[in-house]
Amino acid sequence: MHPDIVVVGGGIIGCAAARALARDGRRVVVVERGDIGREATWAAGGILTPVHLAEYPEPLARLCVASAQLWPAFAADLADIEYRVTGMLMLARGEDDRRAIATIAAWKRERGQPVEPVDAPAACEPAVAPALRGGLLLPDIAQVRNSRVARALAASAAKLGVDFRTGCETLGFLRVPGRVTGVKTSRGDILAAETVLAAGAWSADLASPVGVHVDVHPIRGQMVLLEGPPDLVRRIILWGDRYIIPRSDGRLVVGSTIEDVGFDKRVTAEGVASILSDALSVAPGLARLSVAQTWAGLRPATPDRLPYLGRPPGVSGLVLATGHFRNGILLAPVTAQIVADVVAGRAPSIDLSPFRSDR
Repeated sequence: MHPDIVVVGGGIIGCAAARALARDGRRVVVVERGDIGREATWAAGGILTPVHLAEYPEPLARLCVASAQLWPAFAADLADIEYRVTGMLMLARGEDDRRAIATIAAWKRERGQPVEPVDAPAACEPAVAPALRGGLLLPDIAQVRNSRVARALAASAAKLGVDFRTGCETLGFLRVPGRVTGVKTSRGDILAAETVLAAGAWSADLASPVGVHVDVHPIRGQMVLLEGPPDLVRRIILWGDRYIIPRSDGRLVVGSTIEDVGFDKRVTAEGVASILSDALSVAPGLARLSVAQTWAGLRPATPDRLPYLGRPPGVSGLVLATGHFRNGILLAPVTAQIVADVVAGRAPSIDLSPFRSDR
């Protein structure tokens, strides 16, 4: 029996969409070229807020806020993902940081969200260098152990009947004029009434042959994991595009780089040195910790930072859910909801016009 829907991509976006579709009673197959959640999802930090929300295009900011509101209920259904409200401390290390802090403080106050100016960051986060002055505490920011989320979603979806086919590469779409009818894979064709494209940085090459332009390209992010004792760092610490994320077991995720190097996932000495140098300038005590792991992932970036969501014009049978760049973890709940609504013919709660492929 053919599935109703085939989802291309087994990261957090594809797994969340598959589960939402299965909850709607659809027969769903997920096709993943590698293992579930092992690309951008596994390589992320798991912060459930945009790094600089106030600087985002307004449609993206609205989408992020809507998804953040969905996360508590979304997380409650999933086992062992370490959803925790740890708060985030933003540091003012220079004029750019101070401007960003002033903007985000005003943005959050306008929306009734808590913010607390901080004169001496080390007073609320002792790991921070005492010489650093000025910052902003956002006490409501949450995080998840992102390396576990896609697997937890897949397990939940599998209980609803979703068929996950890993190690199965999508080679292209099946089609008739004006319509996608499924996918060609390394293990044979899969016919389906609807196809969801959630292939992250690999989406553009799949969409192009059917006349759909999605300008998604990979941006490498390198990360370092340090072994620390519990509570050495209690809150997420953010400065510029760099961050330190404390896990419940004391490990610290330190990142990250933003590198336009194509599909190159190597971890480089330069990247690791840059990350650690920045981190030690903020929290010198981390120098005594051991390095547990390093890795790199490819974020699916778009020129305007907006993902592609919904049906592309002129091609039926295809739904886009790709291009989430650094916000894939955060945007998974709202993206899943949008995909399920589009497939069911329901009006999405979010205006999708800013996220069209022909924008």
